[in-house]
Amino acid sequence: MTSLPPGAYTSLPPGAYRPANDRWGAFSRVSATLPEGSLVVVDKRVAKLHPSLLPALQARRPHAILQIMGGERAKSFESLEQVLSAGIMLPRSGTLVAIGGGTIGDVCTMAAHLLKRGVRLVQVPTTLLAAVDSSLGGKGAVDVTVNGQVVKNPVGVFHYAEETWLCPELFESLSDTQRREGALEAWKMVASLDAQLFQNYTRRPPSLERLVKDARRLKETVCAQDPYEQQGLRRVLNFGHTFGHVLESVSRFKLSHGDAVGLGMLCALDVGRSLGVTPDKVAARVETALEKGPGVLNRKRTAALLKRAALEDIEALLAADKKTGAAGELRMVLLTDIGVAEVRDVSAPEWRALWPAWTKGVRP
Repeated sequence: MTSLPPGAYTSLPPGAYRPANDRWGAFSRVSATLPEGSLVVVDKRVAKLHPSLLPALQARRPHAILQIMGGERAKSFESLEQVLSAGIMLPRSGTLVAIGGGTIGDVCTMAAHLLKRGVRLVQVPTTLLAAVDSSLGGKGAVDVTVNGQVVKNPVGVFHYAEETWLCPELFESLSDTQRREGALEAWKMVASLDAQLFQNYTRRPPSLERLVKDARRLKETVCAQDPYEQQGLRRVLNFGHTFGHVLESVSRFKLSHGDAVGLGMLCALDVGRSLGVTPDKVAARVETALEKGPGVLNRKRTAALLKRAALEDIEALLAADKKTGAAGELRMVLLTDIGVAEVRDVSAPEWRALWPAWTKGVRP
């Protein structure tokens, strides 16, 4: 992906598809192009960990700098209203900058789409997970509580960022857990989209920058063909997400999104094997690669989480998921080979048959 000049796509309708416009470099350098009078939303933890960040932003005379705490709780209507209130005086030509992980990016994407019916959006991912996935693809969403259970992302928009700033120094403060969950999301794309890259990764682990660039290239290739998920092509990006979102919810979001996707991929491999879609050798090879590469969590973690919830609660979470078909079937992404995936409808009896093994923490 090549960097485009600032404002190259300002003639497009607000939120319209834009090719990824990645700008790599030190934050002090890339932020020097920020238009004055912008609204900046930054994760409080990031501002504390990187004390040079706020002075660099203040030098651009922003309309406001709003600090909010990232995490799943940020993906709420309350946080969205907070951002909207801070940006109420922005002109339609204004810019909203999202600095943080995926949750900050999600709520800011929603706000950028709603403010003045669409303002310019700049994504600045500060976690590996946001850099490889959520900051690219135009999607923003908030969570909704249904019958006491938090449902992930049922209310959202498409609003593509005009620029994404990728600043390596912002990744230096990441914990091992944050690096693992971002790597799992990247490996998800490699395992389901690129057999040669998967083979390369299993031979020699990539650097962090290489991982980010590869994952963003793979996702951009898919999003460019189906920017608004109208053709079904983007569904391949949901590999591991069906049961991953369930595990996140039953953990009350103590399980990180990336780790949940990792465990969700193991569930998807199991479903694929049981339906005869995923060959045994493929499933075993991917699971081994996830263990040795990014370090997917043990199946015992899946068992511990699923034992917390009744089967009917799991069914309710799945039914509320946006990837469920009209008849209640799960539309799951299953591997047919390394780098090749397809969407299959999975009935309740088919996945329930795996429940005993999952709650014991063993491979079915």
